[in-house]
Amino acid sequence: MSLSTPSSQGDGEPSRLTILVADDQPEVRAHVQQVLKTHGYHVLQAADGVEALEVAARHSGPIHLLLTDIEMPRLDGRELHRRLNHERPETRTLFMSGSWDTGLHPTAAFLSKPFVARALVRKVNEVLRQSSCRNRLRSAAG
Repeated sequence: MSLSTPSSQGDGEPSRLTILVADDQPEVRAHVQQVLKTHGYHVLQAADGVEALEVAARHSGPIHLLLTDIEMPRLDGRELHRRLNHERPETRTLFMSGSWDTGLHPTAAFLSKPFVARALVRKVNEVLRQSSCRNRLRSAAG
């Protein structure tokens, strides 16, 4: 998988993957959206966890990745992940924060803020690749 394009379908054609970005800082959301759209992703945005759940409920297609800040008003990223995962268990989560004291499980996917575009794309692709590998293993086993 290239770092500059979303993961591919079996025929090698890039798929249009959807990423839901939840962050209470408008400048972070704008930066993330610009970077991810440039790399071929469809981006949904929300200013906090409550809005993210509303956006997800209105979105009829799959959401491949939740990219969420940990600390947000109304509903934080950890609780957003729990609730969205209940409704959409196939959605992967990548947490981001400016703090290292996140309280996350050590295996949780995490991106430290501030980050450069290249680090964002690399981490997003890594998390989506892990998801793709797990799905192939499930298909092969079942």
